[in-house]
Amino acid sequence: MTSPVSNETELDDLLTQPRPVLVNFIRTVESPLVILGAGGKMGPTLAVLARRAAEEAGHKVRIIAASRFSDDRAKKWLQQRGVETCEADLLQRESFKKLPDSPNVIYLVGLKFGTARNPALTWAVNTLAPIYTVEKYKNARIVALSTGNVYPLVPAKSGGAAEG
Repeated sequence: MTSPVSNETELDDLLTQPRPVLVNFIRTVESPLVILGAGGKMGPTLAVLARRAAEEAGHKVRIIAASRFSDDRAKKWLQQRGVETCEADLLQRESFKKLPDSPNVIYLVGLKFGTARNPALTWAVNTLAPIYTVEKYKNARIVALSTGNVYPLVPAKSGGAAEG
């Protein structure tokens, strides 16, 4: 059996190819669409998927990817594909002043790995950033997403999965 992709470029193209339902939906999205935490695991692909859907729909919507962009490659990759970027540390309330107002926000912020080594940072990322987000975007439609499969499923009585 051959793989449908043979390299990372083909995989990126496949993952960012919008289906017709998304192309139709994006016509209803008012500009700008702000994606918070867009420099992480899912953000770059999702932002480019939205950009491609808007282009295919002929809909002029700005796609703005906001992140600390600790990996500059993600920022450049997004910009090369027509996604605007905004550097913002979402643990700093003042960073939200840089971000445009928006009626539509996709929230991808979260700390999932290394939590045992720095529980205070984990707490801050997973509580303060959402608070600052809803303060800034109190009238927006906010969709929050997570990879959701960081740890294995375990029985509730077990006390939860361990980071290791």
